[in-house]
Amino acid sequence: MTLLKKLQWSIGLLLFFFVLPVIAGQLPFNKQASTPIKQPEDKQVVFAATNLEEESELEKTKEQTPESTSEQTKEQDPFKVLLLFTHSQEAYQPMVKAASGKVAVYDDKTNIYNLQDAISKHFSMNGIQTDVLDVDVMKVMKSEGKTFPQAYNTVRPYLSSRLQEQSYNLIIDLHRDSAKRDATTTMYNNQSYARIAIVVGAEHKNYRWNTAYAESLSAAMNDIVPKVSRGVISKSGDNVDGRYNQDLAKEMILIELGGIDNTEDELNRTIAVIGKAIAKTFVTESKS
Repeated sequence: MTLLKKLQWSIGLLLFFFVLPVIAGQLPFNKQASTPIKQPEDKQVVFAATNLEEESELEKTKEQTPESTSEQTKEQDPFKVLLLFTHSQEAYQPMVKAASGKVAVYDDKTNIYNLQDAISKHFSMNGIQTDVLDVDVMKVMKSEGKTFPQAYNTVRPYLSSRLQEQSYNLIIDLHRDSAKRDATTTMYNNQSYARIAIVVGAEHKNYRWNTAYAESLSAAMNDIVPKVSRGVISKSGDNVDGRYNQDLAKEMILIELGGIDNTEDELNRTIAVIGKAIAKTFVTESKS
């Protein structure tokens, strides 16, 4: 090899080693250049995981807090009313006449007991859950040969059994008053309403509790429709029951819904008022 060729080969070799690092930096197997930077994503994942752990601990704390559990229970549990009809075949003359052409204040088909669906509907519209003590008391009395004054003793075991099985926020025994139209009807905003009266037996230990419930409901109804409630009537002494099974529950009242001359429309308007008054007086307070 000539001296010139040796010199050219040496220069070429030097140039190769000089540019090799530059060439190597552009090749795909350089790990430092090809590895993606994921630090921001990794930090976000860790942050999210931390938040989940904190939320989990917070939920556990909420579950363990009595006040929180109590508030959830109040929101979940509906206000429950039990309806019963001790004088189940008490009737309204206009309704009986429209249904059968008869003039009667007692009827085995068209009677106050048949109003239970209308009552449940209006109560439901006001957030009230309604159960019915499903027993035609006067039918049972006839089959057992019992007289009218024995009605409260006849229904008592049915009511007592139900109250042992379930609890209620309010218990209403619904009746029809025997008074005539002028005493059981009122006008408000050009519409007629069946008036109610609330009866409380004064010869038992729950008397004051029952009276408090009755007075609160009566006042709330009159706030909605003036004079729709005739007030609370306390009964004791000779020739009256004196307890009306209200000794079985502090939350029990007896409502005389209209009288023998009231129409179905008048009754429905008043039933709607009862539902609103219960919601205003008891449901709102029980959730506050």
